[in-house]
Amino acid sequence: MVSVIIPAYNSESYIAETLNSVFAQTYKDLEIIVVDDGSKDGTVEIIKKYELAGVICLTQHNKGACAARNIGYKNSSGDFIQFLDADDILSPDKIEKQLQQLLTTKNYQNKIIHCRWGRFYQDNTADVRWWGPHELIRRDLKPADWLVANHMSMTGCWLTPRQLIEKGGLWDESLKKNQDGEFFSRLMMHAEEVLYCDEVRVYYRSDVATSVSRNKSSAAAESSLKAIDLIASYLFALETSNRTRLATANMYQDFIYANFISFPELAQIAEEQVKALGGASIKLPGGPALRVMNRLLGWKSTLLLKKNLSKFFN
Repeated sequence: MVSVIIPAYNSESYIAETLNSVFAQTYKDLEIIVVDDGSKDGTVEIIKKYELAGVICLTQHNKGACAARNIGYKNSSGDFIQFLDADDILSPDKIEKQLQQLLTTKNYQNKIIHCRWGRFYQDNTADVRWWGPHELIRRDLKPADWLVANHMSMTGCWLTPRQLIEKGGLWDESLKKNQDGEFFSRLMMHAEEVLYCDEVRVYYRSDVATSVSRNKSSAAAESSLKAIDLIASYLFALETSNRTRLATANMYQDFIYANFISFPELAQIAEEQVKALGGASIKLPGGPALRVMNRLLGWKSTLLLKKNLSKFFN
Protein backbone atom coordinates (compact mmCIF):
# COMPACT_ATOMS: atom_id res chain seq x y z
CA MET A 1 0.00 0.00 0.00
CA VAL A 2 1.05 3.57 -0.72
CA SER A 3 0.10 6.34 1.73
CA VAL A 4 -0.45 9.72 0.08
CA ILE A 5 0.08 12.47 2.68
CA ILE A 6 -1.08 15.99 1.86
CA PRO A 7 -0.64 19.00 4.17
CA ALA A 8 -3.19 21.72 3.40
CA TYR A 9 -3.44 25.36 4.46
CA ASN A 10 -5.99 27.75 2.93
CA SER A 11 -6.08 25.52 -0.14
CA GLU A 12 -9.77 25.71 -1.05
CA SER A 13 -8.93 26.82 -4.61
CA TYR A 14 -6.71 23.81 -5.35
CA ILE A 15 -7.26 20.89 -2.99
CA ALA A 16 -10.07 19.28 -5.00
CA GLU A 17 -7.95 19.21 -8.18
CA THR A 18 -5.04 17.74 -6.24
CA LEU A 19 -7.23 15.04 -4.67
CA ASN A 20 -8.81 14.25 -8.01
CA SER A 21 -5.33 13.62 -9.44
CA VAL A 22 -4.75 11.11 -6.61
CA PHE A 23 -8.08 9.35 -7.24
CA ALA A 24 -7.16 9.19 -10.94
CA GLN A 25 -4.04 7.11 -10.19
CA THR A 26 -3.84 3.85 -12.08
CA TYR A 27 -2.46 2.28 -8.90
CA LYS A 28 -5.40 1.83 -6.54
CA ASP A 29 -4.01 0.45 -3.27
CA LEU A 30 -3.79 3.92 -1.75
CA GLU A 31 -4.33 5.40 1.68
CA ILE A 32 -5.06 9.12 1.31
CA ILE A 33 -4.47 11.37 4.32
CA VAL A 34 -5.01 15.14 4.25
CA VAL A 35 -3.88 17.16 7.26
CA ASP A 36 -5.44 20.60 7.49
CA ASP A 37 -3.00 23.03 9.10
CA GLY A 38 -5.52 25.41 10.68
CA SER A 39 -7.03 26.75 7.45
CA LYS A 40 -9.29 29.80 7.71
CA ASP A 41 -11.09 29.25 4.42
CA GLY A 42 -13.23 26.38 3.17
CA THR A 43 -10.43 23.81 2.85
CA VAL A 44 -11.73 21.46 5.56
CA GLU A 45 -15.26 21.48 4.17
CA ILE A 46 -13.93 20.45 0.74
CA ILE A 47 -11.75 17.68 2.19
CA LYS A 48 -14.67 16.27 4.17
CA LYS A 49 -16.63 15.82 0.94
CA TYR A 50 -14.03 13.20 0.03
CA GLU A 51 -14.30 11.25 3.27
CA LEU A 52 -17.00 8.97 1.87
CA ALA A 53 -14.52 8.06 -0.86
CA GLY A 54 -12.01 7.02 1.81
CA VAL A 55 -9.95 10.16 2.41
CA ILE A 56 -8.79 10.54 6.01
CA CYS A 57 -9.10 14.15 7.16
CA LEU A 58 -6.97 15.22 10.13
CA THR A 59 -6.75 18.71 11.57
CA GLN A 60 -4.23 20.64 13.65
CA HIS A 61 -3.68 24.20 14.80
CA ASN A 62 -1.44 26.11 12.42
CA LYS A 63 2.02 24.56 12.98
CA GLY A 64 3.34 24.47 9.43
CA ALA A 65 3.53 21.94 6.62
CA CYS A 66 6.32 19.89 8.22
CA ALA A 67 4.27 19.28 11.37
CA ALA A 68 1.27 18.38 9.20
CA ARG A 69 3.33 15.89 7.19
CA ASN A 70 4.63 14.34 10.40
CA ILE A 71 1.11 13.90 11.81
CA GLY A 72 0.00 12.39 8.52
CA TYR A 73 2.93 10.00 8.54
CA LYS A 74 2.32 8.91 12.14
CA ASN A 75 -1.28 8.09 11.21
CA SER A 76 -0.36 6.24 8.02
CA SER A 77 0.25 2.56 7.43
CA GLY A 78 1.52 2.40 3.85
CA ASP A 79 4.63 0.50 2.82
CA PHE A 80 5.56 3.46 0.61
CA ILE A 81 4.97 7.17 1.17
CA GLN A 82 3.94 9.80 -1.38
CA PHE A 83 4.18 13.30 0.08
CA LEU A 84 2.19 15.78 -2.01
CA ASP A 85 1.53 19.50 -1.63
CA ALA A 86 -2.10 20.58 -1.70
CA ASP A 87 -1.75 22.59 -4.92
CA ASP A 88 0.26 20.16 -7.06
CA ILE A 89 -0.97 17.48 -9.45
CA LEU A 90 0.21 13.95 -10.26
CA SER A 91 0.06 12.36 -13.70
CA PRO A 92 -2.27 9.31 -13.54
CA ASP A 93 0.53 6.73 -13.79
CA LYS A 94 2.91 8.46 -11.39
CA ILE A 95 2.67 6.11 -8.43
CA GLU A 96 2.22 2.89 -10.43
CA LYS A 97 5.28 3.31 -12.66
CA GLN A 98 7.56 4.53 -9.88
CA LEU A 99 6.48 1.64 -7.68
CA GLN A 100 7.08 -0.85 -10.50
CA GLN A 101 10.57 0.55 -11.03
CA LEU A 102 11.36 0.37 -7.33
CA LEU A 103 10.09 -3.17 -6.87
CA THR A 104 12.18 -4.50 -9.76
CA THR A 105 15.44 -3.35 -8.16
CA LYS A 106 17.45 -5.22 -5.55
CA ASN A 107 17.09 -3.94 -1.96
CA TYR A 108 14.30 -1.57 -3.03
CA GLN A 109 13.52 -0.76 0.62
CA ASN A 110 16.80 1.17 0.72
CA LYS A 111 16.19 3.19 -2.44
CA ILE A 112 14.28 6.36 -3.23
CA ILE A 113 12.86 7.47 -6.57
CA HIS A 114 11.95 10.81 -8.17
CA CYS A 115 10.66 11.92 -11.58
CA ARG A 116 10.06 14.75 -14.05
CA TRP A 117 8.24 17.86 -12.90
CA GLY A 118 7.03 21.01 -14.59
CA ARG A 119 5.95 24.47 -13.47
CA PHE A 120 2.49 25.47 -14.61
CA TYR A 121 0.60 28.74 -14.32
CA GLN A 122 -2.95 30.10 -14.39
CA ASP A 123 -4.49 26.79 -13.31
CA ASN A 124 -3.55 25.23 -16.64
CA THR A 125 -1.37 22.11 -16.56
CA ALA A 126 -0.89 22.48 -20.32
CA ASP A 127 0.90 25.77 -19.62
CA VAL A 128 4.16 24.19 -18.43
CA ARG A 129 6.93 26.70 -19.05
CA TRP A 130 9.87 24.83 -17.56
CA TRP A 131 10.56 21.16 -17.03
CA GLY A 132 12.77 19.84 -14.26
CA PRO A 133 14.79 18.36 -12.82
CA HIS A 134 18.15 19.40 -14.22
CA GLU A 135 19.54 16.98 -16.79
CA LEU A 136 22.41 16.07 -14.44
CA ILE A 137 19.99 14.27 -12.12
CA ARG A 138 17.76 12.69 -14.77
CA ARG A 139 19.36 9.32 -14.14
CA ASP A 140 19.94 6.78 -11.39
CA LEU A 141 22.69 8.04 -9.09
CA LYS A 142 24.49 7.23 -5.88
CA PRO A 143 23.31 9.56 -3.08
CA ALA A 144 26.61 11.48 -2.90
CA ASP A 145 26.56 12.00 -6.68
CA TRP A 146 22.98 13.30 -6.49
CA LEU A 147 23.84 15.80 -3.74
CA VAL A 148 27.04 16.93 -5.44
CA ALA A 149 25.01 17.81 -8.55
CA ASN A 150 23.24 20.44 -6.40
CA HIS A 151 19.89 20.53 -8.21
CA MET A 152 16.37 20.30 -6.83
CA SER A 153 13.48 17.89 -7.25
CA MET A 154 9.98 18.79 -6.03
CA THR A 155 8.32 17.25 -2.94
CA GLY A 156 5.66 15.45 -4.95
CA CYS A 157 8.23 13.83 -7.26
CA TRP A 158 9.46 11.40 -4.63
CA LEU A 159 8.15 7.97 -3.74
CA THR A 160 9.81 6.66 -0.59
CA PRO A 161 9.85 3.27 1.15
CA ARG A 162 8.62 3.57 4.72
CA GLN A 163 11.71 1.76 5.94
CA LEU A 164 13.91 4.58 4.67
CA ILE A 165 11.93 7.21 6.59
CA GLU A 166 12.13 5.09 9.73
CA LYS A 167 15.91 5.21 9.39
CA GLY A 168 16.23 8.87 8.42
CA GLY A 169 13.59 10.45 10.65
CA LEU A 170 10.64 12.76 10.12
CA TRP A 171 10.42 16.31 8.75
CA ASP A 172 12.32 19.04 10.64
CA GLU A 173 9.54 21.25 12.02
CA SER A 174 11.96 24.08 12.84
CA LEU A 175 12.57 24.80 9.14
CA LYS A 176 10.47 27.37 7.29
CA LYS A 177 12.15 27.04 3.89
CA ASN A 178 13.85 24.26 1.93
CA GLN A 179 12.26 21.69 4.23
CA ASP A 180 11.99 19.17 1.40
CA GLY A 181 15.62 19.64 0.38
CA GLU A 182 16.76 18.94 3.93
CA PHE A 183 14.37 16.00 4.44
CA PHE A 184 15.17 14.07 1.27
CA SER A 185 18.90 14.82 1.57
CA ARG A 186 18.80 13.32 5.06
CA LEU A 187 17.11 10.19 3.75
CA MET A 188 19.89 9.86 1.20
CA MET A 189 22.38 9.23 4.01
CA HIS A 190 20.56 5.93 4.50
CA ALA A 191 19.82 5.12 0.85
CA GLU A 192 21.82 2.88 -1.45
CA GLU A 193 20.68 4.65 -4.61
CA VAL A 194 18.55 7.52 -5.90
CA LEU A 195 16.45 6.24 -8.80
CA TYR A 196 14.85 8.32 -11.53
CA CYS A 197 11.66 7.69 -13.52
CA ASP A 198 11.40 9.79 -16.67
CA GLU A 199 8.02 8.41 -17.76
CA VAL A 200 5.80 10.18 -15.22
CA ARG A 201 5.12 13.78 -14.29
CA VAL A 202 4.34 16.02 -11.33
CA TYR A 203 2.83 19.43 -12.08
CA TYR A 204 4.04 22.19 -9.75
CA ARG A 205 1.74 25.18 -9.39
CA SER A 206 3.89 28.33 -9.38
CA ASP A 207 1.49 31.17 -8.66
CA VAL A 208 0.25 30.34 -5.15
CA ALA A 209 0.32 33.10 -2.53
CA THR A 210 0.81 30.70 0.40
CA SER A 211 3.72 28.83 -1.21
CA VAL A 212 6.76 28.35 1.04
CA SER A 213 9.04 29.36 -1.85
CA ARG A 214 7.52 32.85 -1.80
CA ASN A 215 8.45 33.42 1.82
CA LYS A 216 11.07 36.22 1.79
CA SER A 217 11.19 36.89 5.53
CA SER A 218 14.30 36.95 7.71
CA ALA A 219 13.10 33.75 9.39
CA ALA A 220 12.81 32.06 6.02
CA ALA A 221 16.33 33.15 5.05
CA GLU A 222 17.70 31.87 8.36
CA SER A 223 15.90 28.59 7.76
CA SER A 224 17.35 28.32 4.27
CA LEU A 225 20.86 28.79 5.65
CA LYS A 226 20.24 26.22 8.39
CA ALA A 227 19.01 23.76 5.77
CA ILE A 228 22.26 24.21 3.83
CA ASP A 229 24.25 23.58 7.02
CA LEU A 230 22.34 20.34 7.55
CA ILE A 231 22.56 19.20 3.92
CA ALA A 232 26.31 19.87 4.00
CA SER A 233 26.65 17.66 7.06
CA TYR A 234 24.74 14.86 5.30
CA LEU A 235 26.92 15.13 2.21
CA PHE A 236 30.12 15.06 4.26
CA ALA A 237 28.81 12.03 6.14
CA LEU A 238 28.65 10.26 2.78
CA GLU A 239 31.92 11.57 1.37
CA THR A 240 34.58 14.11 2.29
CA SER A 241 36.52 15.13 -0.79
CA ASN A 242 37.43 18.09 -2.96
CA ARG A 243 34.25 17.65 -4.98
CA THR A 244 31.95 17.59 -1.93
CA ARG A 245 33.68 20.68 -0.51
CA LEU A 246 33.18 22.51 -3.81
CA ALA A 247 29.56 21.39 -4.07
CA THR A 248 28.89 22.61 -0.54
CA ALA A 249 30.64 25.92 -1.21
CA ASN A 250 28.41 26.36 -4.25
CA MET A 251 25.31 25.80 -2.09
CA TYR A 252 26.41 28.60 0.20
CA GLN A 253 27.31 30.83 -2.76
CA ASP A 254 23.79 30.34 -4.18
CA PHE A 255 22.45 31.53 -0.84
CA ILE A 256 24.76 34.56 -0.89
CA TYR A 257 23.60 35.69 -4.32
CA ALA A 258 19.95 35.39 -3.26
CA ASN A 259 20.31 37.13 0.11
CA PHE A 260 23.25 39.56 -0.12
CA ILE A 261 21.00 42.62 -0.51
CA SER A 262 18.15 41.75 1.86
CA PHE A 263 20.05 39.89 4.58
CA PRO A 264 23.73 40.90 4.45
CA GLU A 265 24.51 39.49 7.90
CA LEU A 266 23.37 36.03 6.86
CA ALA A 267 25.19 36.36 3.54
CA GLN A 268 28.37 37.18 5.48
CA ILE A 269 28.02 33.97 7.50
CA ALA A 270 27.63 32.01 4.28
CA GLU A 271 30.60 33.80 2.73
CA GLU A 272 32.80 32.71 5.62
CA GLN A 273 31.73 29.13 4.96
CA VAL A 274 32.65 29.48 1.27
CA LYS A 275 36.12 30.71 2.20
CA ALA A 276 36.62 27.89 4.73
CA LEU A 277 35.67 25.35 2.06
CA GLY A 278 38.19 26.74 -0.43
CA GLY A 279 35.93 28.85 -2.64
CA ALA A 280 32.95 28.39 -4.95
CA SER A 281 32.80 28.05 -8.73
CA ILE A 282 29.28 29.19 -9.63
CA LYS A 283 28.83 32.60 -11.22
CA LEU A 284 26.20 35.22 -10.51
CA PRO A 285 23.02 34.10 -12.31
CA GLY A 286 21.37 36.46 -14.76
CA GLY A 287 21.19 37.65 -18.35
CA PRO A 288 23.97 38.92 -20.66
CA ALA A 289 23.97 42.46 -19.22
CA LEU A 290 24.33 41.18 -15.68
CA ARG A 291 27.16 38.86 -16.71
CA VAL A 292 29.05 41.76 -18.30
CA MET A 293 28.58 43.89 -15.19
CA ASN A 294 29.77 41.01 -13.05
CA ARG A 295 32.99 40.71 -15.06
CA LEU A 296 33.63 44.44 -14.86
CA LEU A 297 32.52 45.23 -11.31
CA GLY A 298 32.40 41.97 -9.38
CA TRP A 299 29.25 40.35 -8.07
CA LYS A 300 28.83 42.53 -4.96
CA SER A 301 28.95 45.81 -6.84
CA THR A 302 26.74 44.34 -9.55
CA LEU A 303 24.04 43.37 -7.06
CA LEU A 304 24.20 46.77 -5.35
CA LEU A 305 23.95 48.53 -8.71
CA LYS A 306 21.02 46.33 -9.71
CA LYS A 307 19.27 47.19 -6.43
CA ASN A 308 19.77 50.95 -6.97
CA LEU A 309 18.65 50.78 -10.59
CA SER A 310 15.49 48.90 -9.62
CA LYS A 311 14.67 51.63 -7.10
CA PHE A 312 15.16 54.28 -9.76
CA PHE A 313 12.94 52.61 -12.33
CA ASN A 314 10.26 51.71 -9.79
